Amino acid sequence: MELMVCDRKTIERGIVMPGSYVVISIHDADQPRAKVKPQPGLRDVLFLAFNDAEPGASMELPAEVQAMTSAQADQIRDFVRKHEHDVDLIVVHCHSGVSRSPGVAAAISTALHLDARKFWQLYTPNQYVYHMVVDAFERPAGGHAGNLEP
Repeated sequence: MELMVCDRKTIERGIVMPGSYVVISIHDADQPRAKVKPQPGLRDVLFLAFNDAEPGASMELPAEVQAMTSAQADQIRDFVRKHEHDVDLIVVHCHSGVSRSPGVAAAISTALHLDARKFWQLYTPNQYVYHMVVDAFERPAGGHAGNLEP
């Protein structure tokens, strides 16, 4: 299985990939979903809404900024587990394709024991998103995340 990162404009233009693929589509909480065009190899799309935020223990986010939740990280885990044996590619996109989507792609790569280096070398993965998704893969499906909500 391969992972690919792209931006919103690319996914909305419509990508045609050889083989079968799924899309994890991330948009800002106050924006509409991306329009993911149906293509021959596309099997499924997971839509998630959260902002590109990295909350810290000493930093409170403004009310209008929604960081990724542990429930969303669990959705990613469950989506990947559902499709990991029946697709060739997972495409992850966010608005710019620079932070959130590389964070998700690097975490999925780490969890599936694939090479995540390209995401760290080519992008600036959101560290919070990365750790949330890695933590989700370490929990059993249906497991509770404890206090991981921002």
